[in-house]
Amino acid sequence: MMLRNRLAIISGCSLAALGAMAAWQFGGAAEARQAVATCDTATTPFCNSTVPLPAGWTGRRFQLSQNYPTAIPSDAMPWKAFDPTTQSQPYIQAVLGYFYEGNLRPDIDASFDPTLNTVRHWYNAPWQDTGTNGREPIHGLTRERTSKPQELAPSQGRQWNNYAVGFYNAPGGAVIGRMWANRGKPNASAASDMPEGTVAAKLLFTTAPVSEVPYLQGSPEWDAYVYADVNNPFPKPTSPRAVVKVRLLQIDIAVKDARVASKTGWVFGTFVYGGGPGGPAGNGWTNVAPIGLMWGNDPGYSGTGPLTESWINPAVTMPHLGYQGRLNGPVDNKLSSCLSCHSTAETPAGSMMPTGTSTAPWFRNIPSGTAFDAGRTSLDYSLQLSVGLGAFLDAQKVMNTRNPTARRLLVKRLEAEDARPARDGGTGR
Repeated sequence: MMLRNRLAIISGCSLAALGAMAAWQFGGAAEARQAVATCDTATTPFCNSTVPLPAGWTGRRFQLSQNYPTAIPSDAMPWKAFDPTTQSQPYIQAVLGYFYEGNLRPDIDASFDPTLNTVRHWYNAPWQDTGTNGREPIHGLTRERTSKPQELAPSQGRQWNNYAVGFYNAPGGAVIGRMWANRGKPNASAASDMPEGTVAAKLLFTTAPVSEVPYLQGSPEWDAYVYADVNNPFPKPTSPRAVVKVRLLQIDIAVKDARVASKTGWVFGTFVYGGGPGGPAGNGWTNVAPIGLMWGNDPGYSGTGPLTESWINPAVTMPHLGYQGRLNGPVDNKLSSCLSCHSTAETPAGSMMPTGTSTAPWFRNIPSGTAFDAGRTSLDYSLQLSVGLGAFLDAQKVMNTRNPTARRLLVKRLEAEDARPARDGGTGR
């Protein structure tokens, strides 16, 4: 696990201990020492990725967008022209257009590079680089839930790994900056209530081929340095990597909108490339269709009759949605929903997926700024902040465990916990 290269991040551990724990990941203690000396310490920038690039690589390299604003600039909010509860489709399309503006480029590989956007700034959440699922170095993709056979399309015969990269606009970026102002001692309370107009967006890519998921024909492709065994849902940290073509499958958006404050304060939506199974042919970034939009979890819903706090696009038919037909994307776990999963963003982290005999706690309308579990600190529906803070705290635990045997046991336990991505009910990236 890449936590092993964190033993000297905050302070304390000797270089000898660091080298012993990290050499297997980087191929040598010297490279491991160099990696931790230049990023993710209390006085250095956050890491772009801790996965070394493949030998001889001359292509694109991911650069974490981390010049977080101290003040929130004025900006257009085109979605405000529409009521999300009654004009759901134009609302979600307006948010997508906002996300696309300045991010689409003739060069597919250069699209969604915040350093090239001259319209507005977008930012990445830090500390997504650790663990089995941590950021790869070409596009900054983190490993997501593996899609099981027929979850993406009836013709899908094998399971396929998926990867994603997330972005926040300036209001969200300002909160990230406040939370991590002291990089050696993050302040979770500073991120307990995102400001109005915060937009989070995530691009999700799959290793699934067009032969098994035909509606991916024409999908934008990126190179990613990911696990070579693209069908393995639980790779080990030492599993070999390769440069693999990944295809755009899903786009998630989330908007902080005071008009739904009586429900959750958030509007979540998701798109699928090509309109899903049976969708119209097309190509490029804009060939996506909304699966739906939700602003509440429909607490107490029996599973029959219409949902009242979601809009599900009747023109898109997916092999699965979320629990009892609530909104979810193709990569997501059908036992949950977009809002249900993200409502668990808190510290200390709890269970992201329904457990036990009752699902009701996961389908409450939890107000923005309120923790999922009593006595914990809300991270306001941001799982990226929750996961990043968890990775930081795990690194501290490892660093503060001085006994070598106890340290190895701790790292082994953290590796086991990290094997399952968050969308599949785990704590990993």
